[in-house]
Amino acid sequence: MALEELKGTTGETQTVRIERGPVRVFANALLDRDAVYDGDDAPVPPTFPFVMPFWGSVGTGGAAGLPIEKLRGPGRAILHGEQAFEYFRWPRVGDVLEGTPTVTDVYEKEKSSGGKLEFYVQETEWKDQTTGDPVVKTIFTLAINVRAPKPA
Repeated sequence: MALEELKGTTGETQTVRIERGPVRVFANALLDRDAVYDGDDAPVPPTFPFVMPFWGSVGTGGAAGLPIEKLRGPGRAILHGEQAFEYFRWPRVGDVLEGTPTVTDVYEKEKSSGGKLEFYVQETEWKDQTTGDPVVKTIFTLAINVRAPKPA
């Protein structure tokens, strides 16, 4: 059963500092060798906001907001669902952003095999630490593939 009680919960506010090295490494991993990602105020690649909490965290980082330990277990496989981004302005090297993740939706779908898929949608609106202006909103869906119970 999907953990519906997670809907509406928020994680800890995270602060990230976007640094040139991780932006360049990320672009290289995407096989994007464009020199635009080399400068001191370079823009980030389009999907970089997904990794900001892992590569730029000042303090607590990672998948804050989703209690992964509660989502694991026998017969359960954690999958990357989908991700989306809404840009208010393009993030750049040197930006210091703050974001608080919120679980905005929890739902499940039955599978024809008798199992189910659970979905957990988390949104984080990243704001400029200095001005408070919104920069980018990340929307991430985590899917849990739940195996059908074994017949007795």
